[in-house]
Amino acid sequence: MSETLLLLDRLGARPALFVGGAWCEGHGEAASVRNPATGLEIASVRLAGPGDFAGAIDGAQSAQAGWAREPGAARGEILKRVAVLLAARRHDLAEVLTCEQGKPLSQAAGEVDYAASFFQWFGEESRRPAGRLQPHPLRGREYRVKPVPAGVVGLVTPWNFPLAQGAKKIAAALAAGCTAVWKPSELTPLVALGLAALAKEAGLPDGVLQVLPALGPVGGEALTADPRIRVLSLTGSTQTGRTVVRASARHLPRLSLELGGNAPFVILPDADLDAVVPELIKLKLLCGGQVCVTANRVFVPQALEPALISRLSAAWAGLRIGNGLAGGMDAGPLIHAAACERVRALVEGAVSAGASVVAENRSHESDAGNAGGSFYPPQVLRGVRDDMPLVREEIFGPVLPLLTYSDVEDAVRRANATEAGLAAYVYGRDLSLANAVADALEAGIVGVNEWRPLRAEIPFGGTKASGQGWEGGEEGLREFQELKVISSPVPQIPGRS
Repeated sequence: MSETLLLLDRLGARPALFVGGAWCEGHGEAASVRNPATGLEIASVRLAGPGDFAGAIDGAQSAQAGWAREPGAARGEILKRVAVLLAARRHDLAEVLTCEQGKPLSQAAGEVDYAASFFQWFGEESRRPAGRLQPHPLRGREYRVKPVPAGVVGLVTPWNFPLAQGAKKIAAALAAGCTAVWKPSELTPLVALGLAALAKEAGLPDGVLQVLPALGPVGGEALTADPRIRVLSLTGSTQTGRTVVRASARHLPRLSLELGGNAPFVILPDADLDAVVPELIKLKLLCGGQVCVTANRVFVPQALEPALISRLSAAWAGLRIGNGLAGGMDAGPLIHAAACERVRALVEGAVSAGASVVAENRSHESDAGNAGGSFYPPQVLRGVRDDMPLVREEIFGPVLPLLTYSDVEDAVRRANATEAGLAAYVYGRDLSLANAVADALEAGIVGVNEWRPLRAEIPFGGTKASGQGWEGGEEGLREFQELKVISSPVPQIPGRS
């Protein structure tokens, strides 16, 4: 048994499906879970097939009425116990996450903390949903407007943040009184199964959360074809979102979609580059750049570009790239070799069209143990143009393209010239100007002098082709609720007119 499976066993989980509060083998194909830093198999999981999803939805439907009847405070206590268990098992979960996803252990531990914050937040929010009494135009009657659970929900999450993305959706859905069928990525199923074990340990009733690792087409078809799925929440690419929208038209569930990004990072003329550079690097290297909200296009005033390149190059040389389990790593591998080839093609296309690489870090090559891993060297490019695929597409890798501009209005116009609208960043000393630019950027969330503005307490979602719906904040709870209006007589004392 591999060290990763021993950790999973310590969490009370197995490399299997979690249905009805028990572990069972799937009826789909077997998936080899590999450590991206070494290329070695760490586990094999028999994935879910169509019949497994049908059975899981049956179980979630059976558990729905009882879970919805639980007082919000009682549901919240279970969610908060999950948060406590995530904190207590932080190291084991982080190590499992690093082994199957590749990010540095410190980043994985941060993801566990982030996941716990959603269970804590929605554990509190679950006791707060309130309806209202609305005056009726007829005497002696009143309207009661109340939020009610939407029903069984389907959740689909990607491999880049396999624990946190699941936590956002699960905590909100369960707090709202819904039961959930969760399809984590087949590339990173282990930490999701670890979360399932902790939810059971926290006292979550059987059937309330079903976890079925599966191939995307299998899970997508199962969750969009079943009319009992009343909300479908997906985090994935824009193309996957379009596919889900078309498939969901059969039964018209509510859709909550967090899709691709192409975030601009606008450096204003008065920005403090010594403050900007370390935050830009942290943002870009988080999860190896495989983040939908990462800085995809860096807009810098033409006069500041030489100074920015100088500072970036100096910092770039000191980066440590390697196996995420080793201490002090700034970035790990990409998820697989195909991801490296895609990023390489984007960079080579840009270079052949006139861009140039001004900084590169190949420190991973100093360790022979990384030879089998899917590493791509972090790079900084200058001479990049807006019409290059490197700029038009989501890179999903540790590459920083620099685009110069002559005036701020031009930078804002170019920053908005994309179908994506998920996140954006603005850095500058003049907060009046910085906030004006933030208001003008077409994005769901903008960090002003902040590289990681995402928190459980605030809503997060995209505009344009980056999605619809919200995660986090009180708005995240509403994604899994319907409104019910009851018109009824006002209670009266008998004989009183």
